[in-house]
Amino acid sequence: MRAERGFTMLEVMIATAIMASAIVAVLELFGGSLRLAGDAGHQSQALVLARALVDEEMWRDKLQDGQRQGVEGQFSWTVVTHPTDRELVGRDENQDETHSLAGDFGLWEIDADVTWQTPLGEKSIHLQTARMGQRPDQDMQ
Repeated sequence: MRAERGFTMLEVMIATAIMASAIVAVLELFGGSLRLAGDAGHQSQALVLARALVDEEMWRDKLQDGQRQGVEGQFSWTVVTHPTDRELVGRDENQDETHSLAGDFGLWEIDADVTWQTPLGEKSIHLQTARMGQRPDQDMQ
């Protein structure tokens, strides 16, 4: 009697189970990479918004002590501008000494926070910078 060649039903079921497991794993990786790409896109949009908010404050003629907030699409934002207590100093070109640059101007701090919701919770971006500006107690006219 000749042995017949072919696959048994058990071999076909095992091969099908292995292929199904591999397909599920590939789909999980694909879904995860799509989620990461979406998160990166949201983070980029939030960074552009935060940079625009900081730039808006940096270009103001006269800074004001205070806070602004708002909503832009799915992003909530807050910008805080306030004078700092840091003393401005400079260096004379002819002498190797530092001296105070105090006067009508001081150093202002600008903080921008942008937050948004993700399925895993709240995410945020914080930008902080400083610039020279007229002190709030000085009124130059």
